[in-house]
Amino acid sequence: AKPKETPYGTVLVTSLAQFRSDFTIVQIPDGNLESVRSQLYTNINLLRMGCSGRSGLTLEEPSDATKDRFTSTYFLPDNHLSGGGKTPSMFNDTVLELVKLVQVSLHIFGYYKPSSFDGLLCDFTVEALRLWVKEIGEQLVEGLDSMERTADPSTVASLLSLVLAVRNRLVGLSGSTNVRHLDRFSSVQLTLYSSGYPKRSISASSSFYSSSSYIYYRQQCHTT
Repeated sequence: AKPKETPYGTVLVTSLAQFRSDFTIVQIPDGNLESVRSQLYTNINLLRMGCSGRSGLTLEEPSDATKDRFTSTYFLPDNHLSGGGKTPSMFNDTVLELVKLVQVSLHIFGYYKPSSFDGLLCDFTVEALRLWVKEIGEQLVEGLDSMERTADPSTVASLLSLVLAVRNRLVGLSGSTNVRHLDRFSSVQLTLYSSGYPKRSISASSSFYSSSSYIYYRQQCHTT
């Protein structure tokens, strides 16, 4: 793509004949990305998580089958995304919130250094997740494999659970009964390396429910 100056700024222009075949062209209504950003990011995430099947990338609302697959894959509470919870805005917020939690967790471990946590499962997030599994996850969590698919449920659950475990250990080591119970994902200034990682390995399968319950808690905070 070549930059082209316009009255509205610089636009990257390319010829469709030179466009990579593995890229998907998505038409943005009126050229206003902000109006469709949430839906676009949600659909990209679902596609990379393997919840959209073989369908191509569009700006359409995900089907009920896709929503059910996402809910069951990441063990989210049924009462959270049933009925009104499956509305586009509520469902999109849930998908984006899950990826944001992953990004914040990776940032805490020093693997993700973005300008913002946008909730998009981009190449940087995927690579950071792969490195975390290879360098930390495989050593501490039984059954993890760096060759698993993108944002594998066991990997996501293990990452979130490890952050919670380290935070709780720091609270225990402090010896104080007046510890402020801050949201460990909103406060990314946790000093993980000062106390070391938990020496006891945890099971990936047993960490699903604690992580999914926390996602539900975060969603409740946003809706109240």
